[in-house]
Amino acid sequence: MKQTRIPVPLRWLLLLLPLVAMSCDDKLADYYKEPDWLKGSIYEVLQDRGDYTIFLKGIDLAGFKPMVNGKSILTVMAPNDEAFTTYLEATYGTGATIEALTQPELKKLIGFHLLYYAFDREKLINFRPNEGDAATDEERDINAGLFYKHRTKSQDGITLELDTAGNWVNVYHLERFLPVFSYRMFQTKQIAADYNYEYFYPGTPWDGEAGFNVSNAKVDEYSVLSDNGYVYLIDKVLKPLETIYKELASNPDYSDFLALYDKYDYYTIDQNLTLDYGNGTDLYQHYHTSPMANIASEWPVTDYKKVSDLAFTSYSVFAPSNEAFTRFFDDYWKVGGYDSLYEVSPQSIEYLLYNCVYPSSLVFPEEIKKGLIKNSYGTVIKFDVDAVKPQNRMMCVNGTLYGCDELTPPAMFGSVTGPAFQYKKFSYFLKMMTTAELVMTLCSDATSYFMLYPSDAVMNASGITLTDNELYRGTNKVGSGPQQNYVYSHVVSRDGITGSYDALPLGSGSGDHVFRTLTPGSVLYWYMSNGRLTNSVKFNELLYVSGTTEDDVFCELEELNFREGWTNGKTYAYTNSKKPFLLEGSQENAIYPKFVPMMLNNRNDASKPYYGFIQLLDLADMYDTETQSINAMVESCLLFLPTTNAIKQAILDGKVPGLLTTNTTVNDSAFFVNCTVTDQSAMQYYLLKYFIPFSSAVISNYPYVGWEEDTSKGGLPTLQTYDVVDTEGKATTITTRMHVTDTGGRLKVQEMDNNGVLQGQAVEVVGEYHYFPFIFDDACVHFIKEVL
Repeated sequence: MKQTRIPVPLRWLLLLLPLVAMSCDDKLADYYKEPDWLKGSIYEVLQDRGDYTIFLKGIDLAGFKPMVNGKSILTVMAPNDEAFTTYLEATYGTGATIEALTQPELKKLIGFHLLYYAFDREKLINFRPNEGDAATDEERDINAGLFYKHRTKSQDGITLELDTAGNWVNVYHLERFLPVFSYRMFQTKQIAADYNYEYFYPGTPWDGEAGFNVSNAKVDEYSVLSDNGYVYLIDKVLKPLETIYKELASNPDYSDFLALYDKYDYYTIDQNLTLDYGNGTDLYQHYHTSPMANIASEWPVTDYKKVSDLAFTSYSVFAPSNEAFTRFFDDYWKVGGYDSLYEVSPQSIEYLLYNCVYPSSLVFPEEIKKGLIKNSYGTVIKFDVDAVKPQNRMMCVNGTLYGCDELTPPAMFGSVTGPAFQYKKFSYFLKMMTTAELVMTLCSDATSYFMLYPSDAVMNASGITLTDNELYRGTNKVGSGPQQNYVYSHVVSRDGITGSYDALPLGSGSGDHVFRTLTPGSVLYWYMSNGRLTNSVKFNELLYVSGTTEDDVFCELEELNFREGWTNGKTYAYTNSKKPFLLEGSQENAIYPKFVPMMLNNRNDASKPYYGFIQLLDLADMYDTETQSINAMVESCLLFLPTTNAIKQAILDGKVPGLLTTNTTVNDSAFFVNCTVTDQSAMQYYLLKYFIPFSSAVISNYPYVGWEEDTSKGGLPTLQTYDVVDTEGKATTITTRMHVTDTGGRLKVQEMDNNGVLQGQAVEVVGEYHYFPFIFDDACVHFIKEVL
């Protein structure tokens, strides 16, 4: 296999030319300049020291002698004979010698001690790949010590791997980078150097208070000069680091995590690597889709010229063991109806994996303890770092790996969004939440919620199915907007409701309650009566679906619990035992989204509570059947409509201007046929007082018992209005207003004059519907017991 290396000429000047080209800036040539004093080649310097014979033998056997002896500019980390003997015996057994290693093993091991280019002490303490020696003091303080990785000559051979399509491909492995942990790194991160370094390297004490440790070794002597670079004498052999992926793959205790992670992997041809090193063979790289980190790749980018990215970017993975997965599965997902880990919804697995990955930089344990590390969706990653076993704390060539014996679930698993992730039967609703991008909003601890959950069966009963990970209603896809409405309509913020509730009032005898949902752009309520729940969309069916009773529109609730409870509220599953239905998120799928067309289409049904009012509108010639509209109602209105019997009695009592009747009782047949209009204009003007346009109604909620709004200051202006012109020609608008009161568990409405003075008697709202408002896209309707 062709090695990834930069050919270099013999002379120093020529050696520097590739560096100049790489940086596109002459200043890098100075940054990697020849030392001021020539001491012989690195190889010769080590020979003169006399205690590096095993290392030099390894250099010879690996074929690196020419470059170490002067043909390349290098920085060499040199372990002495004692260190090498200790390493060989610990790794290969008593009496093991360097000669026993295979050629690939030698290149991997020895090459890990050979760094490209010449780095003096300061450059390794605070490498500046962008500014070089021209860096100002201010620039040197930016991310000081965080460009910590340096390219070495250590490299694995091409491997044959099975890609996601089932094809065998040749995967090219790039050279390893060596981590250098300087005191500036820990200063910049504002964490303790000794604790955080020794967390990963317990066998090596931190010794870099004025310098650095190199991977698992401390430095005995810094910046030994030679004529082709620098030598650092270290106390241990540097163990070649592997990728996070390789460490996971080599440990069967993490096979479940890796199998789930690999659901996001793919292989792609790298054209540059193929051209440079393929020799006619396509060369691939093994990647994972964003925001999963590319933990199988040695380099974050394959372009060696992007030194800044290569030196800085790392990944950190917090991988639960198989046992941790099993315990969590039994405690969480098994309870939710799943039979195996691999059956769990892809959205649940995705959010779990997001919580196991920090995809941008090296993470030390103290940073996790301080709550500084957030996953890709912005919540803090939390787990007990000190509980991680020492053998499962791994510094890798491309980052850090924490092998965890406990699975710490992400925030959304324990918040009111939790049931969607836990229960198999709520997978459709989970799909809605993720499509609507509302998971993060709803798992925040900043707000407390009540949340309803419809099962997949409930959605199926309403015609919603999931096919190829897409939701359909019939043959039509459910768009992201409607999905968002569905989710919002199933959530109530406890901060935004009237009254004080720690939970939804369940059980018979718990009374009537109204809760406004988070539905944006419109008013949508939950109505609860004696422990059962419906919403304002479903409640409207009482007005137009013949034979419908409250048993048809109200649902039974079951509280959903996990451990000590959800972190930010309460959750409930719902269903209707007679005929399951999904609580709609808008009027989009309603038979009658608007009240006026519904009223007009049912104008001949004397059983409807609005029958009498539509007859008055008919007599007053105030509606248009072709356009399905009321002439004067040019915007959405709040309506207080007298019941049919109230209107009949008012007609008999002569309280409806411009209308006479020959009827003698409210029970007379053909009652409205026996009415005669004597003054249509007066009748029209009278009926306008029942329409309150929302544009001028200064209220934030529609009236219900407990709505906590005050209309005593000026009332709610109606459409009943006229202008009075004084002697000077100045016009004054006179408007009839309404005052709504909420006292004694009842709603009442009373007329006000233009000056806010109450007129007549307060009229009570019909209590048959629990004082719940009927809400349509064009109106909010209450029925009253008398005319105004």
